[in-house]
Parts: sequence; C-alpha cells; structure tokens
Amino acid sequence: LVIVAAVLLALGLGAGIWYINSGQFTKVPSLLSKTEAQATDRLEEAGLELGKVERAYSDTVERGTVISTYPETGARIRHNDSVNLVISAGPETVKVPDLQGYPLAKAKTELKESGLEPGMVTREFNDDVTRGSVISVDPGTGTKVRSGSAVALTVSKGSPVDVPDVTGESLADAKAELAEAGLKVKVASARVNSDFDAGQVALQSPTDGRQAAEGDTVTLTLSKGPEMIEVPDVVGDSVDDARAELEAAGFEVDEDRGLLGLFGDTVKKQSVKGGETAPKGSTITITIR
Repeated sequence: LVIVAAVLLALGLGAGIWYINSGQFTKVPSLLSKTEAQATDRLEEAGLELGKVERAYSDTVERGTVISTYPETGARIRHNDSVNLVISAGPETVKVPDLQGYPLAKAKTELKESGLEPGMVTREFNDDVTRGSVISVDPGTGTKVRSGSAVALTVSKGSPVDVPDVTGESLADAKAELAEAGLKVKVASARVNSDFDAGQVALQSPTDGRQAAEGDTVTLTLSKGPEMIEVPDVVGDSVDDARAELEAAGFEVDEDRGLLGLFGDTVKKQSVKGGETAPKGSTITITIR
C-alpha cells in the first residue's frame, strides 16, 4: 500500500507539474487569410475562444479575411483563452472632391487632405472658368477611388485670344497692338538678320493665327537688318556664268537686254558693282549686250 501510494503520489505530482508547465497551454493556430467563420471554427478546434473582432483597411488582404491576430500565430496561450482578430475591410476608398473653380494650388491641397494625390495637369481654353483654376477632374467628382490614388486636373488657360501679326512693325507699335489684344510682350536679347529694317520685329512666338490665353506672353525678336554680302564682279562673263555666280552668292538675278541685247550673251554692266555689298536675297540686274 505504501508503494502504491508513493507511485500514485509521484504520478500526481508529475501530472501536476506537466499541467502547470505545458498541459494548460496550447498554441494560436494559423488564421491569416481565413474568413471570420473559418477562423472561429479553427479556434474552437484548438480549444480557444473568439475575442474582440476589429476591422481595418488593407490593399493586400482580401476583404472579409484575417489580417492579423492577437496573440499572433504560434504564440503560447492557455486553453479557453480568447484570440482577437483583425479582419480586412478591403482597400480604403474616398470620394473625389468637387474642385471646379478652385485655384490649382488649393485644389492640390484639397486632394491631399482627402487622402488623394494630384495627378497630371493639362490646360485648355475656357470662357467660363478663371485662368489658373480647375475646370474638371478625372476620375470625376464623387467617384469612389482607393486612398492614395492620383487625380488628373484640367486647368483653365482663360479665354482664347487671336495673336496678331506684328512682324515688320516697330517695337512700340507691336507692344501697343499686343497689349490691346490682352497679351504681354517679351523682347528676345538676340537680334537676327531679316528683310525688315533694323529695330523692326523680325520674328514672333507664338506666330499670328495661333491662339493664346489672355495674359500670355508673346516673344518678339528684333531685326538687325538684312545680311549684307559682297557682290561678285560678273562684267564680261557670259549670261549663264554670271547668273550662276550671282545666285550661288545668294542673289536674285534680273536680265536687262533692251533692243541691243536681244541676241547678246555678254554682261556689259551690273546694277551693283562687283566688290560692293548688297542685302542677301536682293536682286542684281545685269545688262546684256
């Protein structure tokens, strides 16, 4: 009896120690990506209770499935204790705000405060929306999109203005005409050779016929006059040779034969003497006898 009692005592002590150290514990099963119902069943099978259930947005975990647990998977836990679940509510969505008429900077701020990002900005003419303000958004106002999505903005350039042609005009006249059209003027630092007199407008950008927005800037390039080049001496040359040499130098050629030169083939005279300069592209008249 003493031996049996001792054995039973030893077994009881061993079982008690085992229960204290291990027997009353289990591990949290893997519940990630399970539905709430599946997770509840797995917890019951493991001898555990379903604790608090929370929901959180997730861009990667399917809506309605487990994102995380507390305690986490594999953690040591007492039998019949509870496990809290965080269930995915899917991606967070927000509505695109109404930004029509907002200045661009304010519209970008509104998007960021709404959990969205400003996307590509395009500009177009509009008679109704003030220059620099938003005409429309894409996706459209009120559309539900994922948080952090980019929203494209179309911004007004204001009412269109026809750009007048001011080439050949003096700088003062060109400025006055452009100002009357509602445009600003910038004068390029460099000047170019042109058929126009020095100081007149040789080039403009944008060119005439184009549309600009009221308040846009037109850049004017002033002329430094035509390019002057040396005229070849062709007196005594044949007509064909003279023409070829003058055209190669950058001149137009006109022939003056008169009655005496109808059947001639030799240049007797030229309107600008050889060695002198003349505007590039101007016409040199050769007299033939």
